[in-house]
Amino acid sequence: MSAAAVSWRWGEVDASDHIGRTCLTHRHAEAQLWVESGRLVRGDGYDAASATVRHELARVGAIVRLRQRGRYLVHAAGVVDPMGRAWVLAGDSGSGKSTLAYALARRGWTVLGDDGVLMERDAAGVIAHPWREPLRVSQRLDATFPELAAGKHESILGDPRRRVAVRVLQGCSAPVVAIVLVERAAAFAITSAGPVSALAALVRQSPWVILDDEYARPHLDLLRHAAAQPVFRLKHTLAELRSLPDVLLGVVS
Repeated sequence: MSAAAVSWRWGEVDASDHIGRTCLTHRHAEAQLWVESGRLVRGDGYDAASATVRHELARVGAIVRLRQRGRYLVHAAGVVDPMGRAWVLAGDSGSGKSTLAYALARRGWTVLGDDGVLMERDAAGVIAHPWREPLRVSQRLDATFPELAAGKHESILGDPRRRVAVRVLQGCSAPVVAIVLVERAAAFAITSAGPVSALAALVRQSPWVILDDEYARPHLDLLRHAAAQPVFRLKHTLAELRSLPDVLLGVVS
């Protein structure tokens, strides 16, 4: 088959369209993965590729496949409170999403995802679904989370944040009760965010919305409905980690 022009690129993966099918090609390996008829199909070089290459292709393939089913990935952590309601913690890399999710998990909340959560609109509102990847927190937080100093965790090689994978209870799909836009700060504050600023923040954390395909409009429509939920801007410090569950439950009845 002749090569098709690259339609879009995500990380090290190039995507090209082939009449109802999408070919994903790793830029640094001769390996391909196809998305066709809602399935992931191994292409040339996939089986011989390294585990890292296969993982990167499969991750993008899963995002594309789920997008076709009306489930959209947001760069966020997702947690479920004791009442069975989902909270989406969105923010830039390094904003503390994983740290906050782990602090909540230590208090009995379950985790939908660390660096990504799937969102879907249904008749009842917005639903958050799990995106299964290990929850990783910085080993430098061992003063706050003493178990990180036990020597049972290995950090990612070359990671300046010295993140380690931690074990938490996995959550199930749940209706979204609130979106929390998180950022590290010198002083604690939690305030309401208006729908326009909330939508802008969600679009920033959901770059797939700009893909020029038939799913772009429903993706944006989902984010509009998510921005209409209660949205809060949380500026946090380490001092709030132990009281975070009470802080969040206190702003939503």
